[in-house]
Amino acid sequence: MKTTMQKYANLRRAPLALALLLGIGGDVLAQEVSADTTYLTYSGSAFDLDNEALMYTEVHYLALAGERVRERLVLYRCPNGAAFARKRVQDSPLPAVPQFGLEDRRLNYSEGLKIDADKVEVYVREPDETEVKREVLAKVPADLVADAGFDVLVRENWDSLVAGETVRFQFLVPSRLDYLGFKVSMIDQAQIDGKAARTFRLALGGVLGLVVSGIDVSYDATSRTILRFSGLSNVRDPEGENYVVRIDFPPAKRQPVPGKEAMEAARAEELVRSCSSPVDHTGAT
Repeated sequence: MKTTMQKYANLRRAPLALALLLGIGGDVLAQEVSADTTYLTYSGSAFDLDNEALMYTEVHYLALAGERVRERLVLYRCPNGAAFARKRVQDSPLPAVPQFGLEDRRLNYSEGLKIDADKVEVYVREPDETEVKREVLAKVPADLVADAGFDVLVRENWDSLVAGETVRFQFLVPSRLDYLGFKVSMIDQAQIDGKAARTFRLALGGVLGLVVSGIDVSYDATSRTILRFSGLSNVRDPEGENYVVRIDFPPAKRQPVPGKEAMEAARAEELVRSCSSPVDHTGAT
């Protein structure tokens, strides 16, 4: 029987980063925080799909205007608690295409999307390379989705998906400096952490979708907040291969916070170059 690692081998060679939550944007669309901004934090634990070992944790810090996420900051932590990667996602005029940037200090890897007044640029710096590769999208499809914009796509199409329809769209793949055709459909209804859940499968469209495993994302059926992610992560292991994990997001760890201090501390926290590095418990640079 093939291991989970082997099942995803073709996808890794592609190389297709199907990352969602997965999860340091441009400056043009940075939003000032208003007095009515509220803050929320939640976390997830990523376990290897084959042996259930804890690979990393991720902590999300959200700045909200009503229900809309204006900014999302994600810290990825080693099992020992040290932060090794950070992602910043910012609101844009295209709700499903936020600006974002991911930096992984262990691998010297970065990727992201920047939006200026007249262009949309995707970039990537592969592990241990000094050159940042950039590409301005010649065309921005009306159905383009990037990074955490997948949550927006699911919410906007919730009723159709629950009714059994398949939604097709173009998903940005930073490692390819381009986008590819994907599809999403509901595959299951179940209980997760005592919550009624709906599970949706994200998969490549066309012929590739027949040979490459998809990603399953489960949402609370009532609040439509994420409960579980299963599949190829946007985070790479020390050898540069994307983890294949189950990430659990317990509802009990989703809670409002009184101000922006936690987000600012996460923004300033120093990233380690190795998960074997000693943990800096100060949480500051």
